[in-house]
Amino acid sequence: MQQGELMQYPRRRLSRAVLRFITGRLIHTLGDLHLSGVEHVPTEGPVILAANHFNFVDPALLLYASPRMVEFIGGANRPNSPLWAQIIPQLWGFIRAYRGGFSRSTFRLSLSVLQQGGVLGIFPEGGSWAALLRPARPGLAYIAEQSGDCVVPVSITGAQDLLGGGKTPVKIEFHAPIAAPHKAYKSARRSVLDAYGETVMAAIAAGLPDAQRGRFANDPQAQAAALAVSEFPFHAQELRGG
Repeated sequence: MQQGELMQYPRRRLSRAVLRFITGRLIHTLGDLHLSGVEHVPTEGPVILAANHFNFVDPALLLYASPRMVEFIGGANRPNSPLWAQIIPQLWGFIRAYRGGFSRSTFRLSLSVLQQGGVLGIFPEGGSWAALLRPARPGLAYIAEQSGDCVVPVSITGAQDLLGGGKTPVKIEFHAPIAAPHKAYKSARRSVLDAYGETVMAAIAAGLPDAQRGRFANDPQAQAAALAVSEFPFHAQELRGG
């Protein structure tokens, strides 16, 4: 690993403890939070938390719900997040991902967190441009393959209504860990990684309402709606971040 590409884990202990406390108070004030499956998060050792991403408040919900400190991967440019809502990611700190291409620094920093026995948080869809499940980007499977660490899928429901007024129900469900994909080579590798991403997204879908399960929904109309928003929209240079 190159010099300057090691991210200490854990870090910012005091500021993150304060931020987590404040975030928790806000969440419980605005919403009726229900947590389940927290026992699936290992008490020690490296693990990847992979959650659906329907709203810009999802990282705040996950950092509060996780029993261990999470080091997030987040977009260097977040066009779907209002300016005021970017305060928490900046104060918490995160690994910047440059959408639309392969980011070596993102990959190396992510591995460094896992190599130190840390918790890495990732939103496999790569953005929050729709309130239903979309396909996983290849980054999740690639990091899991290279690290050899398991993934705990996480389903977040109700986040998009948290700021809509009233005490809205919010559900966060941690699912059973999924072992890392086996390493394949040449032509078989991409199919193995794609299949792994599908497996993780299917586990996430199981904890969502049918209308938000994307291609895993039982309702044909929900499947059609998912197809309409499945294309990754961040290929334009100005949306990748810098």
